[in-house]
Amino acid sequence: MQVDAAIARIAAQRRGRHLLLLFDFDGTLVPFQPDPAAVYLDPAIGERLTRLAIRADATLGIISGRRLPDLQGRLAVGGEIYLAGFHGLEIQTPGGEIVVHPAASGAVQTMQAIAAAARPRLGELPGVFIEDKHFSIALHYREAAPAVRVVAIARFMDAARADVDAGRVRLLPGDCVVELLPAAAWHKGSALQWIRERVERLHGPTFTVYVGDDVTDEDAFRAVGPEGLAISASERATGAQFSVSGPEGVSRLLHSLDGPENNRRA
Repeated sequence: MQVDAAIARIAAQRRGRHLLLLFDFDGTLVPFQPDPAAVYLDPAIGERLTRLAIRADATLGIISGRRLPDLQGRLAVGGEIYLAGFHGLEIQTPGGEIVVHPAASGAVQTMQAIAAAARPRLGELPGVFIEDKHFSIALHYREAAPAVRVVAIARFMDAARADVDAGRVRLLPGDCVVELLPAAAWHKGSALQWIRERVERLHGPTFTVYVGDDVTDEDAFRAVGPEGLAISASERATGAQFSVSGPEGVSRLLHSLDGPENNRRA
């Protein structure tokens, strides 16, 4: 069983280092829903995350594609935790400091113009909608028929083509979603490195574990490096050493990490 193998690898390779546990949100800690606004963290998962967050020998973080305020409203996790929204372009530290990448605020006007151009082209397509994340826009098509998906993506890209070609925005495909982000050299892997540097200044060397389910998490898998472990929560994400089956598998992983044999205090 991959969960057991991953736990055994952590126990064998950690060697007393501070444990940095980082998770994606949608598709990893929570199941996908047709309406992203309908997603909330299960209280039982929140309790397990809280127990991990209050451990002296561990630090917890979530790195999501959602905006930071949106992510904050869907979590009920106690203890100290890093929250990274917008694929790491905005990060809140356990002390409440919020750091926003300069490229994010600079892209707002461009994103709004693309959204205004795209919406009339997509209005009559069933199962398709644009999510306005302020710093980015995302085309969702989970509920659309295959033929409609092709048309929706083509029309969305037509509205964004000039800005993509000019390098003002970049395209980030995901599971039944296409998102336009600011053209900054920053991603979930960058956020992981930023958080890890902060944690290591406080606690010394870390053993970093990152769990994600999509291609947007592969940058974080690479950033984990040899002194950590990358775990995929779906077949969509490649490059991880171990895999578990969706949020249910992640729940089992959390249960194992929260077990008495893993509650070693620093």
